[in-house]
Amino acid sequence: MRVKIKSIKGLLAVLAISILTITSGCTEQGTNLEKSSSSSVQENVNKEVSSSSTSASDMEQTNEKKVSGVTIYFPDANGEKLIPTQRQINLNREDKYKAVVQALIDGPISDKEGIYIMPKDTQVLSVKVNNNIATVDFNKAFKTNFTGGSTGELMLIGSIVNSLTEFKDIKAVRFTVEGKVLEALDNHLDLTVPQERMGDLL
Repeated sequence: MRVKIKSIKGLLAVLAISILTITSGCTEQGTNLEKSSSSSVQENVNKEVSSSSTSASDMEQTNEKKVSGVTIYFPDANGEKLIPTQRQINLNREDKYKAVVQALIDGPISDKEGIYIMPKDTQVLSVKVNNNIATVDFNKAFKTNFTGGSTGELMLIGSIVNSLTEFKDIKAVRFTVEGKVLEALDNHLDLTVPQERMGDLL
């Protein structure tokens, strides 16, 4: 009877040791899994941060490349030809064509660039391009405040047309005033038809 009791106690001891060993192994394995999982999450976070930084940097470089010098034209003091000059325009903007016309409205920066030709209080409302024709819509001041005569009309229209046709996708320019077709400014040019680039003024 005593022998049986000792045997039972021995078996219980062996079982206890086995359970402790298994439990210890599971705990270590769980700890290792947690460490592995944590390390993996951290690596993913680092990759996302790195990718985000790279994307932002690439975007900035792309935007910088899109900003470029565009040639626009102002009349010379004698009204004989148009003088080319450069303006920085963000080519990524949807209203880049309007920005070019606005640069003409803003006028020359120095006398070397030519003279101001836009009628007083002129505003460009929109510039839309369709089938290589740009339609420039001005407010009423573009027509009512024009006082340049036939030469001034030629220089004004020429500066706008030649500036916009610097873009490869624009071959001619149509003029409207608040949505209505502009017929003429001084009856020298027929503005009911799109005006093509005026190379003889350059």
